[in-house]
Amino acid sequence: MRTETITYRSSVDDSGPLYVDVAYDDTKSNLPIVVVMHGYGGSRKDLSSTLERLAEQGFFAAAPDMRGYGDSEGRRDSGGVEVMDIYDAISYIRASFGNRVDGRNVNIIGYSGGGGNVFSCVVRFPDLFRCAVSFFGISDYGYWYEHTEDPNIRRQLEEDVGGSPQEVPDKYMARNSLLGAVNNPYTAFYLFWDEEETFCPPYFNREYYRRAQKVGYTNVYPYESHPGDPRRWLHGYPHDVPDLVAAEEYFLPGILSGRYPPPEMVPRGKLVVLGYLKTKNFSVWLGNGDDAVVECRYLWTENERRLFFKRLSSDPEVRGKLWVSLEGMVFPVKVYRNDAFVEELSEGEEYTYARFQLDDRFRFVGG
Repeated sequence: MRTETITYRSSVDDSGPLYVDVAYDDTKSNLPIVVVMHGYGGSRKDLSSTLERLAEQGFFAAAPDMRGYGDSEGRRDSGGVEVMDIYDAISYIRASFGNRVDGRNVNIIGYSGGGGNVFSCVVRFPDLFRCAVSFFGISDYGYWYEHTEDPNIRRQLEEDVGGSPQEVPDKYMARNSLLGAVNNPYTAFYLFWDEEETFCPPYFNREYYRRAQKVGYTNVYPYESHPGDPRRWLHGYPHDVPDLVAAEEYFLPGILSGRYPPPEMVPRGKLVVLGYLKTKNFSVWLGNGDDAVVECRYLWTENERRLFFKRLSSDPEVRGKLWVSLEGMVFPVKVYRNDAFVEELSEGEEYTYARFQLDDRFRFVGG
C-alpha cells in the first residue's frame, strides 16, 4: 500500500496550497475513488486509519483538508465556496493518477461537518458521484444556527458565513441542501444517524429523506439507530466508534462491484442552484458562489438546449455566469436570451454568458 500527501489549488479563487492525503494499492489499476471528509472542527489527519483501511480493501482513498482546516490555506466558509475544493481535489486526482483510478467511479463519505459536505456535493454536483454517504451530517446551516445549543457553533457560523440567518439570509439559503433535494435522483445516497444525536440533529437526515420521497426519488437510504439496537451510529470517527466501520458493509461492496451506475441526468428537469452547480452539460455560478439561489428548469436535446432561471433569493442585483456545452450540436448555433437573439456561433465546444440576471431565460438552437 502506498500513501502520499499532495497539494493543489482552488479553481475558483486560487486559494492554496490545499492538502489531500491519498492511500492506494500501487500494484493495481482502475481503483474506485472514495473521498473521505473530516468533521467541522477536524482535519484529514483524523481519517488516516480510515484511508489505510479503505485502501487495503481495494479503493483509491483520499482525504482533503478543507480550506482553513489542517494544513490547507484559505478562508473557511461553512458549506459555501469551500465545497468546490472537494470537486477540485477529485479533478486533480483524475488528472494526476491516470489509469491508477477509475475516474468514472467516484464516491464520497463524510462525518459530521464532513457529512454536511456530502449533502452539499450531492446537490451541487448531481452527476458526479455514484455513491454518497453522510454520517450525521448537516443539511441546513441556518437550521443548525437556530437550533444548536453550542454558542461556539453560532460564533463560528457568524464568522464563516458573515452573520446570522437574519443578517445574511441569502447566504444561509445557499447553504440549505434541503432545497436541493430535488436535484439528485441519481446518486445512491446513504444517511446514517442516531435517534439521540444532539450535535447534528436528526432533522437534517429525516427532512432530506422526506423531501426526496415527496418528489418520488428512491435513491436515498436512511438508517437511524435507536437505544437498544445492536449497532448505534453514534457521533465520531470509525476509529472511535467501531459500529461506523460495520456500517460500511451497506455500501462499500456495491462500490467495489460497480453495482451503482454512473449518474446520468435526465434530458428535462428542475434544479435548485445553491450558489453554484456543475454538471457534465452545463454549469452555473451565482454571485460570489454563496449568496444567491435560483430555480433552473432545463431541456437538453440533441440540437437544442434551454435553461430558464427563476430567482429564489432576495437580492435582485446579484448576477450569474453560465457555461453550456455545445457538444453534438449542428452549427451554426443561435443563442437567445429572454427570446431576443444574442448571437450566432459558427464553432466551439462551449458557450459562456458572463453576467446574466437571475430571472433570465436562454435557448440554444442548432442548424
